[in-house]
Order: sequence, then C-alpha cells, then structure tokens
Amino acid sequence: SIFVMENFSKPQIIAHIEKSLNYTIYDVKWIPCSAKFVVLGSHPRDTGALQVYELSKGEVKLIHESEKKNSFKCGTFGAASIHHRHLATGDFSGRLNIWDLEGLGSPIYSVSAHES
Repeated sequence: SIFVMENFSKPQIIAHIEKSLNYTIYDVKWIPCSAKFVVLGSHPRDTGALQVYELSKGEVKLIHESEKKNSFKCGTFGAASIHHRHLATGDFSGRLNIWDLEGLGSPIYSVSAHES
C-alpha cells in the first residue's frame, strides 16, 4: 500500500497548550531533562520578565516569576551542566547574566558583554 502525504508535505505547528501573557516574549527555552521551560521578555514598562513554567497533567503551571530592571533579549542553557541548569541571559542593556533558577533574586554572575 502507498501512503499519500498530501496533507503533511509541509511542516506543521500543532498547538497542544496555549497561555496568554501580559508582556512581549523574546525567547523560550526548555529546561534540560525536565518538563519545565523558561520564558524571557519585556514588560510594557521596559522591565525584564523571567518566568518558569511546568507542564503538568495537560496544563501549564507557573513555578517561579521574577521582574528585573532590564528587558531580556535571549537565553540559553548551552554552557550549563545538567545538574545545575544555570540559565545565561542577555538583556537590552548589553549585560550577560547567569541565573540559578532556584533563587532568582540576583544573578550568580553578571558582566557587561557589549554596549546596548
């Protein structure tokens, strides 16, 4: 038998869960080896939004939330170990910050990476 892929010949995005937010999203990253993800962005008052969500029983549950002085532009777990899962972020003021997601009070490392 021949399987015809007429309806599936192009990539598709299938929404499983939707969540409305009151700020502009610039980046979303899955937290390695977990059912959690981080959302980074900018509030209308030009402050940074950092939220951690968990997928649980078909729903999105807010786990941690923090508002920072500068709006976030991007983030990565690329340089983090699986055990520590530190998040590196870049903001619109040109700073690189490393965050421990268990305590979002202040970054564990911060440096001016470039001019805004």
